[in-house]
Amino acid sequence: MRRPWMLLLCLACLLVVAQAARSPALSLALSKVEGSAKGDDELHPTPWFVDFVGEQSTLNGHPLPVGAVIRAYDPSGVLAGRAQVTLSGWYLMAVYGDDPMTQLDEGARSGDMITFTINGQPAAALGPDQARWTASGERAHVELSASTLFGDLDGDCDVDIVDIMMVASKWRCQSGDTCYDARCDLDDDGDIDIADIMQVAAHWSESCSP
Repeated sequence: MRRPWMLLLCLACLLVVAQAARSPALSLALSKVEGSAKGDDELHPTPWFVDFVGEQSTLNGHPLPVGAVIRAYDPSGVLAGRAQVTLSGWYLMAVYGDDPMTQLDEGARSGDMITFTINGQPAAALGPDQARWTASGERAHVELSASTLFGDLDGDCDVDIVDIMMVASKWRCQSGDTCYDARCDLDDDGDIDIADIMQVAAHWSESCSP
């Protein structure tokens, strides 16, 4: 009977922490999903690209299924790459760079961190290489992990303190604000508030089915 009250107390503490400061650990966790909100889903290939590859990437704790769709986004949310899995657990995707000769933003620039989704779910970039757009013609080995578990925002197949902190860090952000992240707006009402945090908390300790 005391569990809901303990969760509420924890959530209140988390909100204070999130508003007071964003720690390096929190920033690292947020880097897995921040900047990956989708805008236009149209891909604009250019002559410049970095190949991203994974050999043991997962969805719901299992190797990526054939047919899964991976998307890559630059820090502005521009779709820069898209690929469909043809071999379980593997993916190979060209992530395109911006063409400086056009006004259109086609993709990434050197040094940009890339964020990913798998079947529309935010994916954690696990390395061993950084998920960074370096220079055209290079290749980065980045394993990805995502889950369809509700509230699992960092794609590690369970709902825990990191997921709650991700939502708490966007406290009071509204649609149109630069800080707004649609993935943290779990009730899809245009703002991020206690209702969204409670939705994650309601799934506390849940994990993907084995």
